[in-house]
Amino acid sequence: MTETLSLGRIAGVRVGLRWSVLVIVALVTVALARGRFPGAHPGHSPIVYWALALLTAVVFVGSLLAHELAHAVVAHRSGVQVDGITLWMLGGAARLHDEAPTPAAELRIAGVGPLTSLVVGGVVAGVAAGLDALHTEPSRRSARAPTASRRETR
Repeated sequence: MTETLSLGRIAGVRVGLRWSVLVIVALVTVALARGRFPGAHPGHSPIVYWALALLTAVVFVGSLLAHELAHAVVAHRSGVQVDGITLWMLGGAARLHDEAPTPAAELRIAGVGPLTSLVVGGVVAGVAAGLDALHTEPSRRSARAPTASRRETR
């Protein structure tokens, strides 16, 4: 699979993407900016929804790249020549020139991509939980703590 747009090299591996990635970025951005974000968090400017939706789409593509890059780096360290990485609509592909030298190397190459996705997902979930806690903490505190007027009336 050849790329439509070359992104250069990362860790010595040529990285590119097919035009279909732009379709996914556009679909994710529109779906979030016009639907999910305003419905879940009303009251913000449309610019905020669009900026966060685009950021989310870029983080999504970045997580795909991290997954494929992990395969490529471990393959290279295992002695397998890596021709490049191509991202496309449904994911990506690390193009390896030949087979892994041992079954253990094959297992490492195959397993590191999903492991990387799990770590990225955990980090993103942790950041989201932290941001949610920062956003909602003052309202939770004020709901639990008695106010001065309540204390005086008792």
